Amino acid sequence: MGEKNGERNDTTQFTDALSFLCSQQRTGKLLISKEGRKGEVFLTEGRIIHAQLDQCVGLKALLFMLAWETGTYNFTPKQATDHTTIEMETSEVLSLLAKRIQEWRLITEDNPLDLNAILYLQPQASGTIRLRKEEWDILAKIDGRRSLKDISDEMYVAPLDLFKSIQRFRDAGLIGTGTRYSETACAAFGEDYLSALERELNLAVGPIAPILLEEALKDLEEATNPLIEEKMEILLEKLSNAIPVKEQRLRFQQTARILAVEFSSDATLSDKEEDQEETKE
Repeated sequence: MGEKNGERNDTTQFTDALSFLCSQQRTGKLLISKEGRKGEVFLTEGRIIHAQLDQCVGLKALLFMLAWETGTYNFTPKQATDHTTIEMETSEVLSLLAKRIQEWRLITEDNPLDLNAILYLQPQASGTIRLRKEEWDILAKIDGRRSLKDISDEMYVAPLDLFKSIQRFRDAGLIGTGTRYSETACAAFGEDYLSALERELNLAVGPIAPILLEEALKDLEEATNPLIEEKMEILLEKLSNAIPVKEQRLRFQQTARILAVEFSSDATLSDKEEDQEETKE
């Protein structure tokens, strides 16, 4: 039977719980539940050996769960695991968790991170930056639709690490803040949009752009029909996969979405003008 500790409202409770179990040299599983998600931390004689949240394991899972401001804790004694995903000494793990809590507090005191913010890529960066692989992956998720919380949850990136990456992106002029691209929700995109899309694709892949576009449209069976937003996203993914250079791929994706908003606005404006004409008649 588990030892239920109840709801906690501070990230320090997570480290407090682990520190207590480690100091008592406990063996078992600490289950952390929050909003339908469940993470696990296994200890063997006070040593933290494994952490898992969905498919995310090890120290990354532990750091992600550390950011949960509330959660329900339940410890099941003597429950073992065959997995060892944390090789770091437990004292070092606990020290790292404490340092990250302190760092998060210092950073967010003056510059809080709004996890509900929607970001978009700037068509032209104003600075230079060298990105790590995970930062490239984060940048690829910034599409004017996902919130920072969406990105954090999808990638299991702790808010502290996400904050640091976002700051670097902002310093390099790679991103801006906006609203979710909802203008295109009911839009249909015809030949004008596809022509503009082909021009942008040509900048990334050269003269094979029309061939790639034609093949992608045939796969969608949309060669003559206007594209709705859902199909447009599939089309962009197909075209993006044909662009080998990551920087060019990201630039193409962002420009394509900016064009989608522009053409959607033009279409909406035209519809309004037609309605006005009919009213006058």
